Amino acid sequence: MPLFTYKVKDKKGEILEDVVQAADKKEIAASLKSENYQILSIRKLDAKKSPFLRGSVSISDKAAFCRFLATMLRAGLPLPEALDIIRQETQNKKLQNILFDLSFHVRKGENLSSVLAKYKGDFDTVFLTMVKAGEESGTLDQSFDYLSKQLLASYELVQKVKGSLMYPAVIVVAMVGNAVIMLVFVLPKLSQVFLQLNVKLPVTTRFILNVGNSISQNMTLTLVIFFSILAFAVSVFLIKKTREAIFGVFVKLPVINKLMSQIDVARFARTLSTLLKSGVPIMIALDVSSDVISQPKLKKQSKEFSHGIATGKSLSDILTEGKRIFPVTMVQTIRAGEKTGSLETVLEEMSQFYEMEVDYSLKRATALLEPVLMLFIGVAVGAMVVMMITPIYSIVGGLGSGL
Repeated sequence: MPLFTYKVKDKKGEILEDVVQAADKKEIAASLKSENYQILSIRKLDAKKSPFLRGSVSISDKAAFCRFLATMLRAGLPLPEALDIIRQETQNKKLQNILFDLSFHVRKGENLSSVLAKYKGDFDTVFLTMVKAGEESGTLDQSFDYLSKQLLASYELVQKVKGSLMYPAVIVVAMVGNAVIMLVFVLPKLSQVFLQLNVKLPVTTRFILNVGNSISQNMTLTLVIFFSILAFAVSVFLIKKTREAIFGVFVKLPVINKLMSQIDVARFARTLSTLLKSGVPIMIALDVSSDVISQPKLKKQSKEFSHGIATGKSLSDILTEGKRIFPVTMVQTIRAGEKTGSLETVLEEMSQFYEMEVDYSLKRATALLEPVLMLFIGVAVGAMVVMMITPIYSIVGGLGSGL
């Protein structure tokens, strides 16, 4: 739908101005008149130039939105009024515009889920499915309550992973920075001194000094090559296919593979539990839950779950067939949940268990990585020192012999 900006005057004489999506100006005018606004102007905007669609809505912003909306709906506040209140409180400009658009169309009688579907870049399939299920079952407040917990759990999991990777990332950046400083500033100065002296140098030392000398003589070319390599590396990760190929190789490493499996299992179990609690049919819930899995093998197998359910099989039986990609503990727990009729509760407990396992695995991996990185840095610095000190001893020895 096209974007329009309008300016109106309310009953108190205050001038209000905002942006909304609508089919045409007549639709906006009719809606504003029904709210007793005096229309001053309605103007169509260029969607590409408008800030309405710029920016993004973070997980924390969405979690706060869901929590506040669930509380207000539970208190009996009308949906449009609740959306307007949250819009006034939020600091995210894009979310403000989205909330106004939601309020505008909900007042006209449209479903919240159908309006949210226009913003699939900010609200994923899980979010839209749960909102639609809440509308159909009349439990929209519960759906948003479950969504807030789901988003908060996802946010905490992402922050744990980022926090664990922060230390290794800082060490790697420091190593690269140290190498650049040595190559660009230190080695060129040393090479000018050492290579002019009539002293026999080790092969490795002479090679490094020649590299430093070449860099000093071709500084512009060196910087162009360096930034070209950096730009190429960044572009490789921006391209989806190459990023997936690198990810596919990376996750095959034993420690990383186990960690990624735990993350996927935790996200799958929590998403499926949340959808089932919201009243989503299990076949639809399984299809939607499979989209949160990142590993290709795991995702491919989970996509076939709904077909198995359609043939009359239980989820635990489907999980035991074929390759055991999902953990045996999870399968046994799901079987117990199916027998007792508490599948969604069991899945939530399993998600909490595997989220704790992810936390422990990250701590163990970080604890193992720290000494390895320190050892690598020590070896690299030691080798550099030896290669620089050896010719100095040779020079001192040569001067002593001359004296």
